Amino acid sequence: MHHIMLDQFAAGKTAVHRLDPAGKTVATLAVILGTVLVGRDHFLPLVPLAVALAAYHAAGRTPLPYTLKRLLVVSPFALAVVVLFPILEPGRPVWTFGLGPWTVNVTEEGLVRAGHLAAKFLLSAWATLLLLATTRFQDVLQGLARLRVPRAFVVQLAFLYRYLWILMDEVMRMRQARAARDGGLGPWRVRFQSGVGVLGVLFLRTYDRAERIYWAMAARGFDGRLHAPIQSRMQGKDWLFVAGAVALGCAAVGLDRALYG
Repeated sequence: MHHIMLDQFAAGKTAVHRLDPAGKTVATLAVILGTVLVGRDHFLPLVPLAVALAAYHAAGRTPLPYTLKRLLVVSPFALAVVVLFPILEPGRPVWTFGLGPWTVNVTEEGLVRAGHLAAKFLLSAWATLLLLATTRFQDVLQGLARLRVPRAFVVQLAFLYRYLWILMDEVMRMRQARAARDGGLGPWRVRFQSGVGVLGVLFLRTYDRAERIYWAMAARGFDGRLHAPIQSRMQGKDWLFVAGAVALGCAAVGLDRALYG
């Protein structure tokens, strides 16, 4: 089976790729925190953050289709929440429609709130995707370890990323086996029950595989630590990059306070 890896373009040779992983991780967190701290329904302070991410995107030479596809993959999780704001947020109605025995009002305040939430989500997801697009996932994990992130969390992320593709292979094989037996036909109820059965079998196979992997690693002396080559320390350019990202996040929050009080 073929999969497109999260860090597919992380082996580039640009100046952005050569920055220290720990520094890039801190910078990404600073941008995300600045995005989150911008006041509700305030769009203008988010513009400098978007411009900075666009510049980082261009410097890292990350293909635009690659980023857009991954943003579309994660967008449904936020979309499920965003679509509720226009009808749940009180305010001036701009559109009214009937839904069975109920009358639903789409409000102006709700649309603004939904747009603001969507903008924050896209900026945060964009920053995270750019970090992964310009840094190998293994280097990100080493950066987290150097930042004193709990070891158990780092190890869990490493195993999740490593065996996620095995799980996807298992899902694809089971879907192909089901399609070979029913040809993709049949009532939706039968197909739904079949899909539930596939999930149940997948859980059992995953649990069994996890146990076998654990005992195999324990037999080889695994002590809960991932041993990796020692990374070099942050240099002046890395500290400058981190300082710039932190200053950018603070500037966005400061601009928000100056414009809206």
